[in-house]
Amino acid sequence: MLRADYQIRFNCPAFLGDAEQQSAWRTPPFKALLQHWWRIAVAKQYNYDWQGMREAEGRLFGHAWLDNGSWAMRSRVRIKLIHCNQGGLTEWVKDDPKVKHPEVKFSIGSQLYLGYGPLDFKKGLKNSPAINANEENQLTLIYPEAADEELTHALQLIHLFGTLGGRSRNAWGSVELSATSVGATPLSRQTRLQGHDVLLNGNADLTRFQRSLKDCLTQEWPHAIGTDEKGMLIWKTEACTSWMAVMRKLAEVKIGYRTSLSVTKPFDERQVLALPVTRHTPKELKNDRLAGQMRSKIIQQKGRFIGLVFHLPCKIPVEVAGKLRHPDAQKLIASQEAIWRKVHAYLDLYLQRTGSK
Repeated sequence: MLRADYQIRFNCPAFLGDAEQQSAWRTPPFKALLQHWWRIAVAKQYNYDWQGMREAEGRLFGHAWLDNGSWAMRSRVRIKLIHCNQGGLTEWVKDDPKVKHPEVKFSIGSQLYLGYGPLDFKKGLKNSPAINANEENQLTLIYPEAADEELTHALQLIHLFGTLGGRSRNAWGSVELSATSVGATPLSRQTRLQGHDVLLNGNADLTRFQRSLKDCLTQEWPHAIGTDEKGMLIWKTEACTSWMAVMRKLAEVKIGYRTSLSVTKPFDERQVLALPVTRHTPKELKNDRLAGQMRSKIIQQKGRFIGLVFHLPCKIPVEVAGKLRHPDAQKLIASQEAIWRKVHAYLDLYLQRTGSK
C-alpha cells in the first residue's frame, strides 16, 4: 500500500452538504470526485467499455454488486481529511455583480445565476454555513501500489479540472491540490502535479484523456475531454483580480452560448445542453434530468484568477431523446454534433483556447 498526502484548497466557495444540508468538510464527496476522474483517467485503456471499467472500479473502490450481488468487498482506497470542520462562510455578500440576460427584463446577479439552489434571491445563502474561498485541508490517500499510475492521473485531472459540491459544474467548489510532506510517512509517495501554467500555455500532455467530439457522442457517459479540428475543447478567460470577477465572466459566457441556440418550435436546441431548461422544458420531461456537459472551473495563477470552460461530451440517452419534441429521436441524436459545434463556435469568439501541446 502507498500513501499520498495533498494540501487541498478551494478557490471559491463550495456547497458540500451534510445530513442537515449544511456545508462541512467530509470524505464522501472527495471519494466521488476521485472515482469520477478515475473513470476518465482509465477509460481509454478499457477501450471505453463501461462494463469492464465498472468491474475494475468496484474491485478498487469497493462494491456490493459483482456477480449479481453474490459478494461484496470494501474499498481498497482509504481517504482521510485532517479535519472535518464546518465551513467558515456564514453569510453571503449581497454585492453580486449583475449580468444581462436577453430573455429576462432585469439584470440578474452572476453568482445567483450560476449558484441558484444553494443561493437564494431573498435569503442569500440558503443553508448556512458554506465552505469559503481559500479554506484548506489535508487529504491523505492510502491505496494499492498497483493502482498508483491511474490514481496519480486521476489526481492530476482533479487538480486541473476538479470541482466539488452543489452547482460544481458552474465552477463552485473549484479545488486545487499540492503535494505536501506534512504528516507524511516513509512510505508516502510525494507526487508533484503539473501546474496550471502548463495547461494555460497549451503545453499540457492530455493525449490519453482526450477523444474526438464525434467519437465522444457515441457514449452516454462522460469519459474524455473532447477535441475538434482546432484542438481540445478547453477555453480560458482573461486573468481577473478575484474569483467574483471570474464568476461574472463565466455567467456572461454561459448565458451567451445558451441563448445563441435556436428556440424554434417544436424543439429547443438548448434541451440538448441540459435538462430542465427554464420555460422551455416539455411537460413530458418535467421529471427527467440531463446533466450539463459544459463545465467550468476557477483556478489561481500568480495571484490572479482565471476561469476554465471545458466540454466532456456524451450522447443524449435514447430514452430522453424520445421524449423531446423533435419529429425524429434518431435524427435528434444525429444532430447533436452540429448543435455542440454552435456552442464551441460561440466560445471561440469570446474566449481563448488552451489545453494540450
